[in-house]
Amino acid sequence: MKKKLHVNNKVFEVEVTDGKNGINVLVNDNNHRIDLSKKTLYGFRSLLVDGESFEVFCEQKGEAHFLLWIGHNCYDIKYGETFGSEETEEALSVIYAPMPGLVAKLKVKENDKVSKGDPILILEAMKMQNEINSPKDGRIKEILIEEGTKVSLEQKLIILE
Repeated sequence: MKKKLHVNNKVFEVEVTDGKNGINVLVNDNNHRIDLSKKTLYGFRSLLVDGESFEVFCEQKGEAHFLLWIGHNCYDIKYGETFGSEETEEALSVIYAPMPGLVAKLKVKENDKVSKGDPILILEAMKMQNEINSPKDGRIKEILIEEGTKVSLEQKLIILE
């Protein structure tokens, strides 16, 4: 059964099946073979995707909501049977903090026009500078934070229209 998967406000169509030698994952019609180790003492797992190894940590935030860390990158993952285009469009209109951190630099101001992928701000977390990009074309309607603000996970940062 295919499900819609939201990863940092991007939508993927995913189907997972048990394979002979691991898990088969079909993502937007691209097939991947996954092997997953048991959890270590500290909750980490080794993930093998098409022969490439990753160290991952997963935290469940809700029934269908997870945070997945791969290295220093955090991915906000939500899944379900159906997600309408209205919900997706609404989700793309708000930029949330993908991790707790400090707003190091705002790269936009209110009423600026942005394109999908344009840098919006720099969020510093664990001494790493993480560039947060626009999920869609639009205009900056409201900036809810300032440079130097400490933000929490999933805090609303910017509203687009």
